Amino acid sequence: MMFGNLWHYLVWQLVLTMITVRGLHLYLKSGETKSFYENLSKRNLLIGDIDGYVEKDGMFVDDPDLKIGISIYETFDDDHKVLNQQNSHSGDFTFTALETGEHKICIQPVYPVRNAKIRVFIELDIGSVQALDSRMKDDTRSLQSRIWQLIQRLETIRTEQKVVRQNEARFRDESEEVNSKILFWSVLQIAGLILVCYFQLRYLKNFFVKQKVV
Repeated sequence: MMFGNLWHYLVWQLVLTMITVRGLHLYLKSGETKSFYENLSKRNLLIGDIDGYVEKDGMFVDDPDLKIGISIYETFDDDHKVLNQQNSHSGDFTFTALETGEHKICIQPVYPVRNAKIRVFIELDIGSVQALDSRMKDDTRSLQSRIWQLIQRLETIRTEQKVVRQNEARFRDESEEVNSKILFWSVLQIAGLILVCYFQLRYLKNFFVKQKVV
């Protein structure tokens, strides 16, 4: 029973992923165009993540000379072009649908070597601007709350540091006062010992002088 529930959960998550995210990989040459179609509702936000690689020595590798052009057309409006931009070999693009309908998305790599084989990975994520705005607001509120917590923490640390400095200053003053008293009494004791020794020596000297006289 538990395995069945887990299986249904995984299948449902996979379906949700397929609904929101679409991944493709294309093989084409420089200047060649490949297109695919997406039905977008008005104010849908299309986010595309593109990575392009050039075949060299049997392997597909990054090459900064590779550029990837992205064009989007409204097929319902006589193929009206609504987006035309050129990206580096790795990057992303965003597009907000102005009207509901079918949109044609075209990918065209541009590379100095025309016959080079190019592989392009593209991942599309479709959502709503309202959802993105709501998420951004939530993220902003969360960030503001975190910043406020950090500010409070900094104030607490500053207060603690101030208390520590005050305690250190008080301890230093008390230590200096104790050291001064110790030094004073030490000097006083030494002076007292010197005086005692002096008077004892005088007494002994006078005593021996008297003994000789007698």
